[in-house]
Amino acid sequence: MMPTVNEILTLDLLTLREHTERAGDVFDADQHRVRLQASLEDCEVCSVRRAGELVAYAMLRRESETCWFVSGLSTHPLHRTPAVMSELLSKLAELAGRTGIVELRSNVYKTNRLSMAFHRKLGFHITRENEKAVEFFASVSTISRRPSIQRAAGKRGISAGPQSEN
Repeated sequence: MMPTVNEILTLDLLTLREHTERAGDVFDADQHRVRLQASLEDCEVCSVRRAGELVAYAMLRRESETCWFVSGLSTHPLHRTPAVMSELLSKLAELAGRTGIVELRSNVYKTNRLSMAFHRKLGFHITRENEKAVEFFASVSTISRRPSIQRAAGKRGISAGPQSEN
């Protein structure tokens, strides 16, 4: 089931507002809802539910033939478990295989220490930064070779993505 704008907004209010405001920006729920609605029209969404409730999602937008931008990624604080992450990463691997994603780009506030660490753990590296945020970049082949991704793929019986060097 595709997440609704309200479900994503609820999760984003819980997880993104603090980082946005600590970085000195304003998190306006109404403006965010409008951006989410527009994003759902041109993004692919992978999501994880528990007891029918949205607990994690990733929203990706095509930037070029092979590079996609991670326009949203959030996990409910009470559901940041190996099982939820494994399921979300598996769905992302399936999306990458189905759509031909070769590279991923993502932006993260420096105030979001957990996301910064998560991106690094997955093999992303910083390509640009300013006083508030960093731009991360990674090839899917690099991500697919990470131990956490290999474990997730093995548990779910899927290929973790292309294994060739870029």
